[in-house]
Amino acid sequence: MMAAVVLLWGTNIIVSRFLTGVDPVRVSGVFFALFRYVLAALTMIFIMIYQRKGPREINEETKPYRRVLLASVLFASIFVVALHTSTEFISSGTTSIIINLNPIIVLVFGVIFLKERLSPMKLLGFVLGFLGGSIFLFSSLSVVPGFEIGLVFAVLGMMMWGAYTITLHFLEGANRYTVMTVTHVTSSLIILLFIIGLLTNGVPLILIIDSLSVAGLLFSGVIASGIGYVLYFTAIEELGAPRASSFLFLMPFVSVIGDFLLGEPPEFVILLAGIVAIIGVGLVRLSGVDKTG
Repeated sequence: MMAAVVLLWGTNIIVSRFLTGVDPVRVSGVFFALFRYVLAALTMIFIMIYQRKGPREINEETKPYRRVLLASVLFASIFVVALHTSTEFISSGTTSIIINLNPIIVLVFGVIFLKERLSPMKLLGFVLGFLGGSIFLFSSLSVVPGFEIGLVFAVLGMMMWGAYTITLHFLEGANRYTVMTVTHVTSSLIILLFIIGLLTNGVPLILIIDSLSVAGLLFSGVIASGIGYVLYFTAIEELGAPRASSFLFLMPFVSVIGDFLLGEPPEFVILLAGIVAIIGVGLVRLSGVDKTG
């Protein structure tokens, strides 16, 4: 199941790059984010109906977590917009590597605020992730034209995904399916309001409805986001959250394959630095596996 999740989520960024950043561009990043979450929300609502949970049950389940859930929704909204706007400017592999450096932020938060122990494995992972990530960004800036705009959005997405992950720590005990349903529905409304604001202010956005854009958005919303989360939650129930999440550092390797498929192979130095960074992230993630027993 985790292999399927890694494949789906890694491929999702490739699809995003193909639709938002490869000529002819079919969908602006904010539209991709909106349709992704709307379709994911519909998928999760179907699951709620299957579980026989209505608005009253959902309200009761989320009431003790309302403030944290609100922050989680805000972080998720900014994350998905930043992620898919980033793919307008930089390759899928580059976006994925930057986004997946977020465990470094979570590690720093855990050590400083949650007083988690900084084990040798975590420390090594932090050093490799930080150094590899720094070299990766510096090298990319020097060889990839127009990288700066995509970098800003990718780093913003990385920070928001890290913040979102931190909020999940405080949502332990809440039903994961219910939380994800509320997140996708509410985030969709926030993104819709954001798009209306952009259009009202004359910001040009692209939305071309053809077979490729429809197929890509359906894959992203229904399969990668909706079914992907169901697989992930099921894997968590079987493996535990630390062990299941430890597989996620492999996602950028899937997205980097997309760079070659889309004719955007990375420079060797950039690829090497990215691999070092992801290995560091992998060590950070794997250091939490022992918590599952």
